[in-house]
Amino acid sequence: MAARKQSFPLLEPNLADRFGLIRLRPPSPILTDWLSATGNIIPEDMRLLDKVLIKIIDNADSWNEEELKMQFISIIILLADIDPRIRTYYDREINETIDGEFLSCKSDMMLSKGIGELIKTPYFFMHEYKREKKYSGDPIGQMLGGMLIAQAKNAHNMPIYGCYIQGRHWYFSVLIGKEYVISNDFNSSTMPEVQQIIFILRKLNTIILEQLMV
Repeated sequence: MAARKQSFPLLEPNLADRFGLIRLRPPSPILTDWLSATGNIIPEDMRLLDKVLIKIIDNADSWNEEELKMQFISIIILLADIDPRIRTYYDREINETIDGEFLSCKSDMMLSKGIGELIKTPYFFMHEYKREKKYSGDPIGQMLGGMLIAQAKNAHNMPIYGCYIQGRHWYFSVLIGKEYVISNDFNSSTMPEVQQIIFILRKLNTIILEQLMV
């Protein structure tokens, strides 16, 4: 049995150094436009949101990765109402060789054009459902690695979108060419900001369908 190929380290400084990436300070026009999403939430969804908001307030410090994913993040994704024309994948590994370096990434959640298990054109990566205390790893590096792989696979100059989560805190990102930007955090344990997270994810539907899905 052949040995498993080792991935280039998915750490933000390693990736930036090896691939010449430049991290911009927010705001940036494309990120600002995405994060300025607006909308409304119907009463029945508000009742569900009220329930999960209590859970994140009470448990954000202690939930592990799976508990946070199953009891909170999955509900937020449900309320975001991802269009069925966009495939939603969970816990899937993708890889690509970029400039001679093998990159492999397991995405906690990915939005992509696809058929069944075939991931064709990834648009958005979400990483890492880690608790706020005593977490390990580099969630930015994991997210950025997935975005670089998607950029190489898609072979076009369109933006790649991403998000990483630490407990109650959500951060959104856009990669264009060699430049990337990461937002300030959105605190999902507050009602205004958790609603804004839902609106941001809903707007991603529109961006993918109208601008990226070719």
